[in-house]
Amino acid sequence: MEIKKQRFGSKFIKNFWRELEKDNLALLATILLIVLFLFIIIGQIFVPTDIGTMSNILSANLPPLTNGHILGTTNSGADFVLTLIASASNSLIIGFGVAILITIISVTFGMIIGYFGGWIDWIAMRLIDFWLVMPLLMILAIIFSTAKGLSIWSLILILAVLSWPPNVRLIRTLTLSEVNRDYVQAAKISGTPWYKILFTGIFPNISSTVISDFALTLAGSIGIETSLTYLGFGLKHGTSSLGTMLTVLSGSSASSVYTQWWLWIPVTLVLIILTFGIVVLGQVARRAIDQRQSVS
Repeated sequence: MEIKKQRFGSKFIKNFWRELEKDNLALLATILLIVLFLFIIIGQIFVPTDIGTMSNILSANLPPLTNGHILGTTNSGADFVLTLIASASNSLIIGFGVAILITIISVTFGMIIGYFGGWIDWIAMRLIDFWLVMPLLMILAIIFSTAKGLSIWSLILILAVLSWPPNVRLIRTLTLSEVNRDYVQAAKISGTPWYKILFTGIFPNISSTVISDFALTLAGSIGIETSLTYLGFGLKHGTSSLGTMLTVLSGSSASSVYTQWWLWIPVTLVLIILTFGIVVLGQVARRAIDQRQSVS
């Protein structure tokens, strides 16, 4: 069993690097993500714990290269680069938290629904259909305006609870395509427990799509948090995120958008690198797993 795991890991890594070598766009995305993650991780050492609540009117809105601030300061007087590091870190925590929760929910319930079918499938699909027609953004706006700002962990939980249906439907469809195959029928006849069939038989065969879906969910979660916070909903006051950094644009004039480029271009670049890089690497990982499965 140990040899099998090592072979799986080594084959996946080998296929992953082979795909990167063939795809210049993916290689660029990988380099940009590595540089950005190192920037965030190392930068955390220098970020003050109170950067989100800092208030220094005398140092507010300084232009780049003033008083040792490379990209100037925010409207609260905090160093812009350090605020960007803290904001990107929080947005990543939210994105990964939501993506992990949704993936756990969708894999667990989507596979069970698809495997057993019947009345379980009928009830689950009616519930999902009902959930999908609800105005998600309006519900989120009502929740956030009522709560007047949420903590990071509360936001993760709410976004995950409200966003799982499409992912569950996808995994359920993938499972339905597998349950009638010979290896599943043979496992049933031999008396293999259903949970073993699901997680050691079916799951490896749909894992490439799960990886790709996880990457899309991660990128989408970062985008949703940024959009909601920019619109004035989402995180409570004092919690930095990429969305809170872009709120400075909401009260800016058209001319200041060009003259004060440092207030939005670095944040936008970080968002583009994160979403672009995560989605591209998800596709590379999917192709690497598909290659491993084709030779297994």
